[in-house]
Amino acid sequence: MAKPKKQKTSNIDEKKVELAKTIASQSEKITRSYMNFGNFFVKAFRWFSNWFDRLLFNRRFSKEIALLLAVLLYVSVNSSYSISSVTSSMSNSKEFQDIPLSVEVNDSVYEVSGLPETVDVILTGEMADISLATADKQTIVADLSGLTEGTHTVELQALGLSGNTRATIVPNQVTVTITKKISMEFTVGYQFINTNKMDDIYALGTPEFENDTVIVRASQQTIDQISVVNALIDVSNITGDFTVDAPLVAYDQNGNRMEVDIVPESIKATVSVTTPSKEVPIVVIPNGEIPNDKAIASISLTHSSVTINGPQDVLDTIDQIEIQLPVYDLTNETNVVTMPINLPSGVRGKDPSVVSITVVLGDKTQTVVNDIEITYRNRGDWKATISEDESATVSVTITGTQEMIDSFDVSGIEAYIDFSELSEDSSGVVELPLHIEGNNNMLTFESDRQSVRLNVSK
Repeated sequence: MAKPKKQKTSNIDEKKVELAKTIASQSEKITRSYMNFGNFFVKAFRWFSNWFDRLLFNRRFSKEIALLLAVLLYVSVNSSYSISSVTSSMSNSKEFQDIPLSVEVNDSVYEVSGLPETVDVILTGEMADISLATADKQTIVADLSGLTEGTHTVELQALGLSGNTRATIVPNQVTVTITKKISMEFTVGYQFINTNKMDDIYALGTPEFENDTVIVRASQQTIDQISVVNALIDVSNITGDFTVDAPLVAYDQNGNRMEVDIVPESIKATVSVTTPSKEVPIVVIPNGEIPNDKAIASISLTHSSVTINGPQDVLDTIDQIEIQLPVYDLTNETNVVTMPINLPSGVRGKDPSVVSITVVLGDKTQTVVNDIEITYRNRGDWKATISEDESATVSVTITGTQEMIDSFDVSGIEAYIDFSELSEDSSGVVELPLHIEGNNNMLTFESDRQSVRLNVSK
């Protein structure tokens, strides 16, 4: 049993010896290869060095070699400079416009003039710093804290810059005038704002203030320019009486807002709000021709007047509300018609909104009134005379019931020419329409002439 074990151990040892011989043989080959490569490199370097020395120190080629080296050196230096300059100019600056200017000054004592509201800033520095810079991070300051009254030239400063960043400010310095403030008392006026956001059916009363006067602090020159100090009262969406804390603002005579100190800055104002109304009569205007040879004997209404609401300036222009009554289909002796009351432009409310009209008819008759004098309206600076072949009076036919005609005063008839119908370049003989009106709507009036010829000039 022991003999087989010894034979197996001997075989293993032989294999190890053979492997070691193989490894040693390969190592010798690799070593020889590296030595051959090294010898070749040394020989090649020595050959190139000898060749370069012969070329460099050869008098025949010395000038050409020197020129070539000079050109290579020049190109190398200038290329490096150009690349550096282009990179710097393209990448390392940024401009900001309209940066607000901050002022360090005791503004409760001094007033400053001559400062711009904004400046421009150009930042220069490393790319990492410039790329992170934004307009809201720029703080430009005019430091006046150590100055007193007078005119001064002040260098503007940029704050908060990193050590690798430079700021160029335009302008970099300003000339300012510092003046000591004084105090003066002003009476408070008022100004309603946002009136377009208030329903114009409402009317605003005169505000009542908790104080009638305020104190304004500014230089004497500025105070002399103040025209008024107003409380700005916002009336957006108001519908009734209100009280508001109104800011105070000073204006010059041209309406420009002035930068001054006002004590207090706002004032409490109480404003009454009303809805203007007006009662006006309802006037019925018959429209059309009554059939069956009839005329209006009487007209009565369930409401003789109407109350209207709206802006006061609109109400002031309205004296009556007219209702156009169609009469061409009235066939009964007594007719009752319900009509809506239409609002004039600008009027926002009415009471009542409809009215019932009773129309009593009678037999139609006519009478003629002669010698009604022709009058002028809107004559202005026109010179005018009626043509010689024209009469200065007209005859007017009145149509209605006999009772209505008998009660009518003919002085209520007007025959007139309206010069607003004349063109501005008119001259010489012109022909204008003749208008006839009477002050009784239940009668009709018609002239024997439709127009009049005039001699006109300016």
